[in-house]
Amino acid sequence: MEKRLIATLLRIVQTPKSDFPAGVGLRDFRQRYGIGLPVGSTSIRFSDKDKVEITALLKAQAGIDPGQVSPGAWEGLTRAQALNLAHDEKLARGAVKRDRISVKAAPGQAMRIGGRSLELPNHAHLDINWKEVDAIEHPCALVVENYEVFDALHRTEITNALAAAGYEQALIIYRGDTNESRKDHVLAFLAAFALPVVLFGDLDPASLVEASSFPNARAITLPVALDQAFDSYGNKDLYARQVGPAFEQLLDSPSRGLRTVANEIHRQRKGLVQESMIGRGVALQVEAI
Repeated sequence: MEKRLIATLLRIVQTPKSDFPAGVGLRDFRQRYGIGLPVGSTSIRFSDKDKVEITALLKAQAGIDPGQVSPGAWEGLTRAQALNLAHDEKLARGAVKRDRISVKAAPGQAMRIGGRSLELPNHAHLDINWKEVDAIEHPCALVVENYEVFDALHRTEITNALAAAGYEQALIIYRGDTNESRKDHVLAFLAAFALPVVLFGDLDPASLVEASSFPNARAITLPVALDQAFDSYGNKDLYARQVGPAFEQLLDSPSRGLRTVANEIHRQRKGLVQESMIGRGVALQVEAI
């Protein structure tokens, strides 16, 4: 990481405010890691959850503990001196994860990559270097936002939902975080193989804004009984923290699917985390966007 970006990220996690100027470096960071929510064209909003992810990222990739290092500690140092404040072994570990993504098949199905078929047990996936993959025998991809859901996908109703919408045999991909895979690697893989994408994530302003601009996204996943899901598991604080101009533009989106879901979230004034769909028999559907 560049010294200037490290200083900016330290300020973000060490201050209670949530909105920060959308400079070139911070915009690139948001695009690369999928952390933060654009607010208009001049600011990026970071929630408490985002700040936790940034803290983990600083520790994992730069060996920096935001609880111990202040932005001022980097001032006046050369780049080499700045890197001396980080832990070399953690930097090396980050390099090992370059170009890697986390994949599996839909529950009850086999993964077909490079001419091979592989069935994995529950709570298992492959960590692969996508640049070493020469062929994918899956016609589409399901990108899962949260790791807990990716890991316990067999405890959701996603397989039936994909089949009903014509997305059978989807390759399941974890969107990535600071430790397991990374969003920019996932996007590069999807672009290289031109896979149509179904998104399975939280139903809240931040995730819907991301869905609206996710490359080659064709559909999103939501409960069949959306009202009931919001009544049972909706979170008003989640909505209040994330609502902003970027989300409000979706209320009039030309995409019927995005417009319908955005207006329902807005009407409910709640967000719905996808972990609520684990182990509860929540019927799912795939909605075109």
